Amino acid sequence: MLKRIRELLAKRKKPSASARKAPKGAPSGAAAVADRPPVKKGPTVAHRPIPQADLDPDAVKIVRRLARFEYRAYLVGGCVRDLLLNRSPKDFDIGTSATPRQMKRLFRNCRIIGRRFRLAHIYFQHGKIIEVATFRARDVGEDEDTTGKDILIREDNVFGTPEEDALRRDFTINSLFYDVSEGNVIDHADGLADLRQRLVRTIGDPAIRFREDPVRILRAIKFAARLDFKIETQTASALSRTRKEIDKAAPPRVLEEIARYGREGASRRSYELLQETKVLDVILPELARGYAGSAQRWNLLLALFDYTDRERHGSKRPIRLGETFAVLFLPMLTERFGWKKDGTVDPPQGVDMRDLIDDTLRPMALRLRIPRREQEYCRQLLITLQRLVSAKNMRGGAKSSIQGRDCYPDVLWMLGVVAASYKGSFSAVLEEWSGREPVSSPRESTEDRPPRRRRRRRGGRGRGTDKPATAIAIESKDESKDGAKADAKADAGRSGTSRRQAAAEKAKPVEGMPSPWDDSYFFAALPTLPENGEKAPAPPGDDVSATPAAVQETQPAVEGDAPAPAPKRRRRRRRRRKKPGESETAKPETGESGAEPPSDSGTEQEP
Repeated sequence: MLKRIRELLAKRKKPSASARKAPKGAPSGAAAVADRPPVKKGPTVAHRPIPQADLDPDAVKIVRRLARFEYRAYLVGGCVRDLLLNRSPKDFDIGTSATPRQMKRLFRNCRIIGRRFRLAHIYFQHGKIIEVATFRARDVGEDEDTTGKDILIREDNVFGTPEEDALRRDFTINSLFYDVSEGNVIDHADGLADLRQRLVRTIGDPAIRFREDPVRILRAIKFAARLDFKIETQTASALSRTRKEIDKAAPPRVLEEIARYGREGASRRSYELLQETKVLDVILPELARGYAGSAQRWNLLLALFDYTDRERHGSKRPIRLGETFAVLFLPMLTERFGWKKDGTVDPPQGVDMRDLIDDTLRPMALRLRIPRREQEYCRQLLITLQRLVSAKNMRGGAKSSIQGRDCYPDVLWMLGVVAASYKGSFSAVLEEWSGREPVSSPRESTEDRPPRRRRRRRGGRGRGTDKPATAIAIESKDESKDGAKADAKADAGRSGTSRRQAAAEKAKPVEGMPSPWDDSYFFAALPTLPENGEKAPAPPGDDVSATPAAVQETQPAVEGDAPAPAPKRRRRRRRRRKKPGESETAKPETGESGAEPPSDSGTEQEP
């Protein structure tokens, strides 16, 4: 049978390439190879092991645990890009074939977040979070006609393969995967070539990509500025055409990208690109109008961003969002503050600086949903800076108060940049305040503060020494239960003979009670109700002396007497506050006639 199969296969064997003849008119040689359609060969795998010291140990643990349970997992996105560029990654993201629910079962410290994009956050000590995402696929195909359609991604929870996940990402440089176990870089979209050429290029049609998620326009500018890359020609053209799509994006996402421009060390280059591509007119139209045609304002803004990138980036004090907006607003407010080009100051009279700043800040804050805390920080920073420059002969207490403000360090460096630009009286103000260091807040920290003494309640339930009869009855019932438990424990410790003797003693008939087999036993065991004014007889066999003392006191001593009323709880008397004009020694109270009341001692008063 096998011999027959081999003979059939030999007859179907194709002729060699040299024996085949090309049809007439067909190109030959290199021209034929060039005309062939491209063939998808799969991902490019480059063996580029990254030192373990550069990897996050917690991220490596997550990847290896997922692999141990037969899930595919890689380091993905920006961390691979930054490691290949010899930069320190800001965070480590992981892509896996496990769904969020499956990750929840594997990791106790896992929390699922997101509605549009379901993610798993793995929590570690000191607030550290590692983001793990399931491989996803695109909803819109490359060949699908999207003309005139709204293709904005509102839900992105269609799971897919690693290749589909790489091809649905925004830029080629962000589509790289790193296999921790093998030390290989997996490239599905030719991202390694764009890294070598230092290009920011979208995967697929850039217009479709930007319409799917308009925030990618801001991200392209961010990567080009931070990595010092160039935006690819077709990508830059589509970016300018689709810039108005940013209005469809969620305001918090746009605000987050604006905050990243200021704190990632490339704020000057970012805003230069925003102005070149006219994206600034879409995200911050108030600023675009304020800086249009004013070279002095724009130069001051660039000088402030230069200092931010050079000195503030990487410092111990993080760059707050309110500080970023104060930098953006300051050049637009210099004229309204009365700052002149020759270095003199003519502050406006009768103008509330808070209202003046809110005229520019509030419309933008409402549109972008800036947190109120950051709005207030921006106001305080600008008001304090204006006060330093405009105030003359400030008192020592006012100076100390300014030094104790949280925004004072930011005010100092902004004052230095303004003084270098305006000179004149600004240099004198800087010289006066440069030697004054920030003063720590007088408020004590919660750790050093002694524990607060709990305030004593006045009145209320359960206060007082005397207890009501119901509480006493409950306590006696609890005591009887405790006694029964103690007897049971004592019985458990006895021998078999002693247990039988104890049971026999308990089984002895009570005096005055008929036998249980007698017909009158049932009626004798019933409690008798007392008549009016009579005392209820004690059941046979009960010892009156065994009742608690507190209960006996509440019972009448003589038969027929009315029961004594329950003792009242004394109410604490509040001390009367003395009036300002009242003397320290209290005067004795007098009656209507003016005579002193008689004493309680019973002795007669001397005339």
